[in-house]
Amino acid sequence: MEQEILKNNLAKINVEVDLFGNEHKKLSMADRIGFIPVSVWKPDWGIVNTLKPIIGDTGETRQLVGDKMNLMGSKYETSIFNPHLAQMILSAYCPSNARIFDPFAGGGTRGFIATAMGHEYFGFEIRQEEVDRIKAHQRKLENEFTIICADSCKKPPENVCQTEEFDFCYTCPPYYNLEVYSKTDGDISNAPTYQGFLDSLYWSIFNTYQVLKPGSLAVWVVGNFRDKGGNLIHFNGDLVRLANDAGFRLHDELIFWGAAGIAASRAGQFAANRKSVRVHEYIIVLKKP
Repeated sequence: MEQEILKNNLAKINVEVDLFGNEHKKLSMADRIGFIPVSVWKPDWGIVNTLKPIIGDTGETRQLVGDKMNLMGSKYETSIFNPHLAQMILSAYCPSNARIFDPFAGGGTRGFIATAMGHEYFGFEIRQEEVDRIKAHQRKLENEFTIICADSCKKPPENVCQTEEFDFCYTCPPYYNLEVYSKTDGDISNAPTYQGFLDSLYWSIFNTYQVLKPGSLAVWVVGNFRDKGGNLIHFNGDLVRLANDAGFRLHDELIFWGAAGIAASRAGQFAANRKSVRVHEYIIVLKKP
């Protein structure tokens, strides 16, 4: 893992020593977290391309049903969590040496990045085949973190995950049935209705709230999407509403413009359907009071 890419954290202050032995603290945000924290984030594609082969998530244990497009416009390809986004989130919002909970750990990207940055990561993933794949890749990289086959919508047993145990959460839930990851019972990506999907997602958010320490932050990356009828689903707003019902408060909201250049090539369709090309997601930062 490229340690220089992953070392930044807001809690750390880098120090330079000049020729006279004087120490100078590097207090700028760019020095401390590696980028300027404005409300629109863009990945460094050089960093992304460096990290992706190491992470090794190609989405092979997921399936895209029918002729749906994923959020960023790639047909028949599953979406992969951007590894540089994982690094940016942890640098900006996660305390040093944190215990991190992830209720939707599939892919392993967030676990590998968190561990490489010195955190203790604990993830739930409902698909056993995905858990097995991640554990095999852990052995290859000698990068160990905890991932168990479990349903985050169900209350975890005390011997698995205790109340107010974790310092931070970051995750990316399914976007309803935009991508159906499996036919497993409890996999909310195959919920029969959007309302049923939201009802199940609420319990995952509630259980996440329960395992976080008071004052902790939880970062959820979500995007709005279109249903089968072409109607735009405001998933961003629905998630915030569910989080408020669970006890969270909205702490921050950012836009992540993470689409590859190929997505823009679909802009020509706008003349026919008057629908913009989706090139961004939302970074929803929640706080447990």
